Amino acid sequence: MTQPLDLLAVGAHPDDAEMTSGGWLALARTQGYQTGIAHLTCGEMGTHGTPEQRRQEAHDAAAVLGARVFFAGLRDGYLHDDDESVRAVVELLRKCRPAIVIAPYFQCHHPDHEAAARICRKAVHFAGLKGYRTELPAHRVTRLVHARYSRHFEPSFYVDISTVIETKRRAILAYKSQFQTVVEEDGKPLTRMSKPGFLDQFFSISAGFGLKTAVAHAEAYLVETAPLVPDPVSLLRQGPMQHLIR
Repeated sequence: MTQPLDLLAVGAHPDDAEMTSGGWLALARTQGYQTGIAHLTCGEMGTHGTPEQRRQEAHDAAAVLGARVFFAGLRDGYLHDDDESVRAVVELLRKCRPAIVIAPYFQCHHPDHEAAARICRKAVHFAGLKGYRTELPAHRVTRLVHARYSRHFEPSFYVDISTVIETKRRAILAYKSQFQTVVEEDGKPLTRMSKPGFLDQFFSISAGFGLKTAVAHAEAYLVETAPLVPDPVSLLRQGPMQHLIR
């Protein structure tokens, strides 16, 4: 059985988890935690890149972040929280045994991202039940966290990714089929992500969160159930408060 993970980020397609949570993954690795990325599909319905290319790019991106990589083998464009899909993710969770799972947020511009959020919620629940039978024993995830993509939510917490922002950028750029300028060929159009300047616009989001939290760059996360805090004073005394001073 493989070494348990401290942190596992789940995305519907290769590059999703790196875009939403590449900073936290990179930071966690520098802090000595075991990290992983699980891709539910290989992005086979994408405008650019073959499934084989995107699978290799996923390995390249994971190497940049120091994370292990997993594939659930689900179908791009057909993600649903049905029994078969949930079982596949339960088996994956029981295989890599993460303490914390990062899933997409439930509202997004892409229906696969929303479906991935529902799949993760069910899989995290069933992975911890002994009565839910798979070849591997039950594993209880400590915390399910949701990452921000294209829909805003009021974050439960922010992660300061200032020191690892270039690592996150390199991980995203490992997806050359998606983020490098592609000349129109065979009737395939340029996508928004492959146009020059997209990543600068994208990183303005984490810079905006940094502005709110008095750091250079931050990622936003949501937990549906607030954690129990043994020492609230110590927690709330951490970090700068300049963002409250005008």
